[in-house]
Parts: sequence; C-alpha cells; structure tokens
Amino acid sequence: MRGFNKTSHRTRRRLLGMLAGTLLLTACSSVENVNINVQIAATGTKIEAKQVVALVYGQLPDAEIDKLLYAGGDLTRVIKRLRDRYPQLKPRLDEGSIGNTASGFVALRDPAPEESLRDLLRDENRDRAFLYNQASAAVGHGGDTLNAWLPYASYSFGKEWIAQGLPGWWSMNDQGQWVQKSD
Repeated sequence: MRGFNKTSHRTRRRLLGMLAGTLLLTACSSVENVNINVQIAATGTKIEAKQVVALVYGQLPDAEIDKLLYAGGDLTRVIKRLRDRYPQLKPRLDEGSIGNTASGFVALRDPAPEESLRDLLRDENRDRAFLYNQASAAVGHGGDTLNAWLPYASYSFGKEWIAQGLPGWWSMNDQGQWVQKSD
C-alpha cells in the first residue's frame, strides 16, 4: 500500500504541474503583444526638445502636439502658447534685436528696446521656464529631483532653439558671447 500512495502522490503532482503549465500557456497566448518604448530621462528630454522646437518653428498644427512623447495637460497648453507667439518673435530674431541663449531662453541684444518687446520676451521666457519644468516632470524628474534636472532640460532645449534657428540669427553661448549663425 505504501508504494501505491507514493506513486499516486507523484502522479497527482505531475498532473497538477501539467495543468498549471497548460493554464499558463493558454493565458500567455491570449495576451496581446504590446511594444513598449522606454526612454531614459536624458534621451527623452533631448527627443522632446527636438520635437517641440521643430513644432514651434514649423508652426505645426495642434494635431502634431499630440504626437509628442510627453504631450498632455499643461505641457500641451504651454507649447501652444510658444507656437502662437513665435510669429511675433521671428521678425525680432531675423533683425537680430533678440537671440536665443544656450540656457534655453531669449535675450535682448538691443540695449534699449521698446517696452512691448520686453513684455514679449518676459512672456516667452516665462513659458519656456514652465516648459522646462513640465518636461522635467514628464521624464520623472519632478519633486525632489526637479532642481537638479532643470539645468539639463533647459540646456537641452537651448541647444535645439539654437540648432534649429535660421541662418543669420544670433545666439548667446555659455561664455555670454553673441554668435551669429552662418548660412
């Protein structure tokens, strides 16, 4: 009798193991394959900067904002404001009275501009700062790590504002020197 119980016990364990395996395979075969694109924060920030600047400079429609890696909510609203303000900035960038900085902002090159230009730059820089905050949070650097990440975000965007700028536009490098983009 003892040998029979051991054999019966082993048989039941095997049957339960096969049943569990079959159930797992059935569950796996009914799961849809999903591709997940995981970006590390640094890569995500660079991609977002490149796409946002292209969207603003290219005056692309709202539908293109939804295609961004981190679109939605406040981030979408600030990108729309930047895009909508660009037609006012472009003539000033073309004439050289303003330029982009390596740190991602717009600065005056003309020492005595009219008040309306100062207001325009204040609004633009406020929205750019908000963009860098929101983009940082979107890649997982909000809260305690926000202040440490913001310089990386603003310089990533600054690089794109300058790189995608038109020939003849001015930019301020890290040493505070104005440089004109060549043709």
